Amino acid sequence: MDEPKQTLAKVMWRQQIWVYPLLIAAGIGFAMLKISDYRKAAAFTDHGVKVVGEVTNLHETITNKPNTYDVAYIFPTEADPYNRGNQRVREQLFDTLSDGGPIDIWYLPDDPKQSAVDLGYLTRYFRLALLCSAVLMLTGLVGGWFAIKRARATVLAQGSDS
Repeated sequence: MDEPKQTLAKVMWRQQIWVYPLLIAAGIGFAMLKISDYRKAAAFTDHGVKVVGEVTNLHETITNKPNTYDVAYIFPTEADPYNRGNQRVREQLFDTLSDGGPIDIWYLPDDPKQSAVDLGYLTRYFRLALLCSAVLMLTGLVGGWFAIKRARATVLAQGSDS
């Protein structure tokens, strides 16, 4: 009995080619998330208004992973003297704050609900994240290229055996 001829698509599926587009998509998605945070920090730097607000709550979450530090605050704008915000901050900033104390806050004049107290937290690990994204995408592209080459060679080898 003759074996049914293998197609390129069947060989690639058996070699799990679907993994490589997933790696590329993951790299693109991860990069988009970090670029979004970076653009947000840039918007505060370029167009933000700096005001002095008041810390309303400090919260430290202690875990076996790196601890997290959250700050809740209120700040005045021209339209509303009691805008509220909340942000995760770095430990260095957290240690300098006290409940009820002053805090520098940036907000966007066209959207005062968008505010930040630690612009460095928004941009942390930006370059590392882009490097990881590039590695994911490159792995997907190179791995996919090799998988296609192997699948073609398999199909050609089967064709020459017949």
